[in-house]
Amino acid sequence: MIDTGLRWFAAMFCIAGLTHIGAVLLAPSHSRDLAFTGVDFDKTDGKLARIDNSNTSADLDPAFLNGVCRFDDDIGPIRLSGTMPATYWSIAAMADDGRILSTLSREDVRGANIDLLVGRTAALDEARQAAGIDSIQTMSLPVDTGFLLVRLFAGDLEDRSYAEKAFGSLECRPAFSD
Repeated sequence: MIDTGLRWFAAMFCIAGLTHIGAVLLAPSHSRDLAFTGVDFDKTDGKLARIDNSNTSADLDPAFLNGVCRFDDDIGPIRLSGTMPATYWSIAAMADDGRILSTLSREDVRGANIDLLVGRTAALDEARQAAGIDSIQTMSLPVDTGFLLVRLFAGDLEDRSYAEKAFGSLECRPAFSD
């Protein structure tokens, strides 16, 4: 009787251990897909959707203000414009599955003003011709949909006020909108 009970316990312990190990090993491959699913992009009205621990499961550095903006080839390229803070900042174009497609940082852009077109190459060329702009910064992407992750350094109180001001001034709109 004890021998049978001990075998059942050992078998259940092994099954539980293998299930736990499998779940731990598979979690990272699925967490990227779910990291930004809590962000409501519909209420942004041309602004970045602010993200923090309340609406994302991504492990974001608290020393940065983070915001996202969707891009979708169905509506054409998007245009991110505004004045960036003098502190460090970065922009990453990400696919819906969390892969980083392209990056841009303060070191890549001269001056504080940013004017960036993001989308597929053919759509970017069309948007530049329609708007009559030749010298705009572009980010050509190999996917139809995804989002821009904008990170502004806000490490201390002075930097945070600069970052908050810059964050409020950034616009992320379809390139063909008014």
